[in-house]
Amino acid sequence: MEFKTVILRFRDLVTENNVTIARHKDMIDKKGYVWWGWWNKGNEKLPFEEFCVLKGEIESKPKYFYLMDSGQEKLYKAECLDIKCSGGDKILSPELECTPNYYNEQKYYAWFKFDKIEECEADEVKNYTYVNVDSLFVENHSNYEKFYGKRVYNIKEMIQQNRTIWFVRNYNENDDSDYEIQLLNSSVVEPHDFSDKYFETGSDTLLWLSDLHFGTDDVFKVKMAKETDVTLTAHIRNAYNDLNKVGGLIITGDITSLGNPEGFTKAEEFIVDLNRNLTRKLISENIIFCPGNHDFVRKNEMLGNGVPEMVSENPDSISAYKEFYCSIHNLNPNEYMACGRRLLMSTGRTVEIVALNSLILQQYKDFEGHGFLSDKQLEYVANKMGWEENVQTNSVRIVIMHHHYMPTCLVEQVDVKKPSSVVYDAERLVQWLAKYDIKLLLHGHKHQSFVSKIGHFDNSIYEIDEDRMKNIYVIGMGGTGAFNCENKFSTLTFCNDHIELKFFRIYADNTETDKCVQTLRIPI
Repeated sequence: MEFKTVILRFRDLVTENNVTIARHKDMIDKKGYVWWGWWNKGNEKLPFEEFCVLKGEIESKPKYFYLMDSGQEKLYKAECLDIKCSGGDKILSPELECTPNYYNEQKYYAWFKFDKIEECEADEVKNYTYVNVDSLFVENHSNYEKFYGKRVYNIKEMIQQNRTIWFVRNYNENDDSDYEIQLLNSSVVEPHDFSDKYFETGSDTLLWLSDLHFGTDDVFKVKMAKETDVTLTAHIRNAYNDLNKVGGLIITGDITSLGNPEGFTKAEEFIVDLNRNLTRKLISENIIFCPGNHDFVRKNEMLGNGVPEMVSENPDSISAYKEFYCSIHNLNPNEYMACGRRLLMSTGRTVEIVALNSLILQQYKDFEGHGFLSDKQLEYVANKMGWEENVQTNSVRIVIMHHHYMPTCLVEQVDVKKPSSVVYDAERLVQWLAKYDIKLLLHGHKHQSFVSKIGHFDNSIYEIDEDRMKNIYVIGMGGTGAFNCENKFSTLTFCNDHIELKFFRIYADNTETDKCVQTLRIPI
């Protein structure tokens, strides 16, 4: 092992500026030391062997690590007394009472025991050289080969990299390169719910899945238990032989069947497996998903007074989903659990995708599956995406959610105790879609394929005529991994003058060959 120390990255995401350091220093003043949790990104795993080496060195003599504040571009030096980690499982702080209370009940892969934290000159990073540690990354392979053996130029250079820890050694002017590297996608730095810049996908195609229902009784396998097993990724690859061209992933809810951690763990494993087959890797910037009614836990009690609570008032029902969201996007979701992404396709077409949460209302034993968005969520999303500024754009705007805007079944089951498949505030939604020139509305939920074009007037316009009608395409996937349905997935390819959607049928029982069954072209 040639590394000398590590640089840990952090940012005041859940506190005000400088509060992260202040809280940890306060704990040092009170207890004599503090435990610092390592919050890894989705592409990182525990470098267990390397941490064991550091731990062994610390047992002989305390060692200085660096803490880099990527929000303010500040550098701190921290004296480390111990490292605690398991073989690969996330663990609680070894001493909750010696950990700042804003995160002392959260689990992380590693905890560092510091007895000193002091700010130092940011230029101290130039004393070090990047060292390659492939075991840090999920794929056991780093995307930062150009940095290794090169002097750390400055904090800005480090911030560009989508990682939270660097292993470094002393800089040697005779052997190490000394120059600055600037990445093309340097905007992909800090986690955020809504992208403020366009991410270059390097592709013209997105993959769309829905109703995966990962859980105890999966329709499709995530991992191979024996050589004859065919995984979900393999089914997708068999049906769509250009999988390597995919530049992003959309999931329209019901990621799990029970809303439990086990289901979301399988979802993470699936994304990792899918990534092995992609030339352009899935990261936070090109993944977007929304929750489905099976992703939140219902209350095992009757509604009672007839007025449901908001899911935000019941953290236990959404805790597993929030953990999954955090593992993918590297931050806790906002109160609406909405998200937005901006993509630049290889054709030069810009695409803006928004994920709405149609599960605003808490589910109960006698009240489940009902969709509702709320005016506050719609206002919040439009503001975050900058749509309220009414700036003319050539971007294709897409909205995804789980529930339906309109019924998809030929005949809905007549039962007052059963939920409707549509969102309660459907008209408010479609007015909002028309106002902001949304081209596509994608959804899942009923496991029924559905395609419709609706025309709607922007009611905010004073003079209304036929030319001012907005055409919105409403498309239901069906279900990718649901029971008792035709399992499907889709690709969206953005051409110069149209969007091409291809729908693929996949067969879990392998009775038929996975294949494309339908093509839809939507003019832009």
